[in-house]
Amino acid sequence: MALFPAPARALDERIIFDPYTGLSLGGYDPVAYFTDGEARFGSDEHEVVVGDTYWHFVSAANANAFENAPAAYVPGFGGYSVGAVARGVPLPGNPKLFAIHHGRLYLFATTEERGAFLGDADKAIAAAAARWPDVLKLLAY
Repeated sequence: MALFPAPARALDERIIFDPYTGLSLGGYDPVAYFTDGEARFGSDEHEVVVGDTYWHFVSAANANAFENAPAAYVPGFGGYSVGAVARGVPLPGNPKLFAIHHGRLYLFATTEERGAFLGDADKAIAAAAARWPDVLKLLAY
């Protein structure tokens, strides 16, 4: 049994998206976290559809990178806050509060959760992974 959700399984996760628009990450570019080290709004000019969700990007290059390997860029735990998932709660992460650990993007609901994660990321991910199956059962879709 794996302690961490593997990037290859990322698209099997319940990805947070706006139920009215279908937009993931609140319009932030998931590739920009890796290339620019910051949360950057994407544009509908560079839009990619994966499954039931729409993703926006700051450039065609970022959109192409995502299309070629979406599982590498989708946030861990589908964009739910790592700290909240560890408590068994499906609370969306804030796209501006993020960290990348072992090549995977993670989001957080509060700066305190992010700080705790940065203190011992492997422990935080393991705690969230242990509760993730229970959290999935709470989700309506």
